[in-house]
Amino acid sequence: MLNKSLFFVLVIVSSQLKVFAQQINCNITLSGKVIDEHDNSPLMFATIYIKELERGAVSDEKGNYLIENLCPGTYTLVCNHLGCDELTEIITITKSVKHNFYPEHHTEELQSFSLIEDAFVEEKTVPKKELSIRELNQSRGKSLGESLKSIPGVTSLNTGNNVSKPVIHGLHSDRVLILNNGIRQEGQQWGSEHAPEIDPFIAKNISVIKGAESIRYGANAIAGVVLVEPHQLRDSAGINGELNTVGASNGKSGVASAMLEGNIGKLKGLSWRVQGTTKQSGNIHTPDYFMKNTGVKEQNFSWALGFNQPKYGLELFYSQFNSDIGIFSAAHIGNLTDLKKAIASDVPLELTDFTYDIDRPFQHIEHELFKAKAYWFTGDAGKLNLVYARQYNYRSEYDKHRPRKDSLAALNLPELQFTITTHTGDLIWEQNRVKSFKSIVGVSAINQANTISGRQFIPAFVKYGYGAFFIEKWRSDNAKLELEAGIRYDYIYQQAYVWKNKQWNSPEFEYQNYTASIGAIYKLTSYFTIRANIGSAWRPPSVSELFSDGLHHGAAAVEYGDTNLVAENAYNSTLSLEYAKDKLVIQAEGYYNFINNFIYLAPTLPATLTIRGAFPTFNYKQVDAVLKGLDFKASYKLMKNLTWTGKAAVLRAFNQQTKDWLVGMPADRLENGLTLELPKLKTLQEAYLGISIGNVFTQTRVPANSDYTNPPAGYTLLNVQTGIKIPIANQKIAVDFEINNLLNTTYRDYLNRFRYFADEMGRNYSIKINIPFNLNSKK
Repeated sequence: MLNKSLFFVLVIVSSQLKVFAQQINCNITLSGKVIDEHDNSPLMFATIYIKELERGAVSDEKGNYLIENLCPGTYTLVCNHLGCDELTEIITITKSVKHNFYPEHHTEELQSFSLIEDAFVEEKTVPKKELSIRELNQSRGKSLGESLKSIPGVTSLNTGNNVSKPVIHGLHSDRVLILNNGIRQEGQQWGSEHAPEIDPFIAKNISVIKGAESIRYGANAIAGVVLVEPHQLRDSAGINGELNTVGASNGKSGVASAMLEGNIGKLKGLSWRVQGTTKQSGNIHTPDYFMKNTGVKEQNFSWALGFNQPKYGLELFYSQFNSDIGIFSAAHIGNLTDLKKAIASDVPLELTDFTYDIDRPFQHIEHELFKAKAYWFTGDAGKLNLVYARQYNYRSEYDKHRPRKDSLAALNLPELQFTITTHTGDLIWEQNRVKSFKSIVGVSAINQANTISGRQFIPAFVKYGYGAFFIEKWRSDNAKLELEAGIRYDYIYQQAYVWKNKQWNSPEFEYQNYTASIGAIYKLTSYFTIRANIGSAWRPPSVSELFSDGLHHGAAAVEYGDTNLVAENAYNSTLSLEYAKDKLVIQAEGYYNFINNFIYLAPTLPATLTIRGAFPTFNYKQVDAVLKGLDFKASYKLMKNLTWTGKAAVLRAFNQQTKDWLVGMPADRLENGLTLELPKLKTLQEAYLGISIGNVFTQTRVPANSDYTNPPAGYTLLNVQTGIKIPIANQKIAVDFEINNLLNTTYRDYLNRFRYFADEMGRNYSIKINIPFNLNSKK
């Protein structure tokens, strides 16, 4: 019934808008050249597209481009070319006009495009939020969760300073799907403090999407989907690469990452890439003391191989992530008296000096991803994609104290050990746009198995499931109105193997449901856009929510699941307004999310005393909840080279059963910043200086006496960023310098699970250097 109604609405609106569009005479032509700023040579195969219309052109061998049949208005033009920074310009046209682009081309060879439509941006009824190029560069060396915090409405759930995962509109863990190179990350089944095992240096683009577009990725995407997308492989002969280095004062950390890629000209269409990262950091320093055992070691690498032909192609990708993470020692307390003392104290009960050594307690993590993708262009109709992926996740957690028995202590075995292997398959057909319509249809399947060793915190389990989806997009002829709708069905089966009461139990769980979304985009004027979306989503409870039983070493907490939990069902709506004209850009998004059977981890007093110490206790509970809020971002060009930027995020989360607030929700936050673009010099280019002030308010909206201590006071942080690009041999070496917490403010964050025991990181100086290089003998 829902599908028939959606189709009826689409047909009626489409017919009415076609009649309206026919009354408009749109015959304006936009043309021009794409010219290398460095030597004034024409650049062919540059893509120029109009963001509002999803239309564009490709420059020819003389650099010329032509876009016809345009209506009067203000448009955002985006020019892309391999080896050049993306150019974005806003122009107003009332008649046919010529407009040239002057990107600065580096030494990479020219790139061709076999399918022009892939270069055009698809509009979405919920705005796609992504890190800008500068924000991505500034985030180098940080975790994925920390990198995403520059997006309004996105915060992070931390366990100490080394474990961070994204929180979107108050929702995290299994409610946020993370796609690494198009593959859903399957490493969060063990609990809320397990961070995504992804090397951010792989990414060319990091973004958050919602709405119908997120339906294709499966159940669980209640909060949205985080896309971590790598560079496309080269499709022209040559070899190039880059070297990234990061150094930071706090923790005396060092990061080095290198990438080398090429295309074998003699084997037309064969491309490759290799990449690797190493990282080491020691004990973190707050403004007043070192935090004991907070070091981290990380070694990652990946390779990719592609064979691309005009009508078909094959791509292979493999990545490995390896990390040892120290767990803050002072969070593991010996008895209840000392636990109360530690929570009440301004400083940890254990203090230390700086060291790179990682001792117990700690986590050892391994993650492998193998992906194989084949695609065929089905004539003029569209493109068929077949994707298979295998993920292997290994995690071992070591308690603070070794076993008392000497023979067992000598083995130095982990107290908890998990291994999860996942196989997924996707078959997706993407239809090319036919007049006003564009469709995507697909099916997917998953098979997953988890084994355990040591103490049973969560049991071994198996899981399999399958799903199918359909997404339809419609756009009026004058591109003022766009509609999109999607529907998906998923079936999920889980069986656990629980050792209880001296016998094995094998409870089974089956879940099935639909996910649906419908939305609209209306361009009221060339500079004012309205987006609206309503939808439903669901997710089954994870194994950790069902079966957690006892001490969780990584979180320094005792956690208990509930096998009576049922699936969550969310009904959400969003409304966003976008204004961009002259010097002012405003983006505002309001959202309302009702979640039936919302699962959350609630503090449970009193604390629990175990043979391994005393720990705060948490239980998984389920209630009906409402989460509503507002995200806001604006920028204003105060002067030619001076821009103000403001961000704000407000969230209200209610427990419908108790008519009270929900625990564990982000506090309101506000950020203001100024960026000065410095004049361009011959030897120093794209220099900038930025300063930002971030305010996080006290989280006063919590139930009374619901936690082991009151939420910490709000805080204000002053940060400074600056950077330059130095041209050397037709390349630009980028150098960025940043000071976080310039005033060395002492504070604690409500979303850090170790806020009971320690302050956050103090002042931190960091420098980031990006060195691109090219091994070709000629340009």
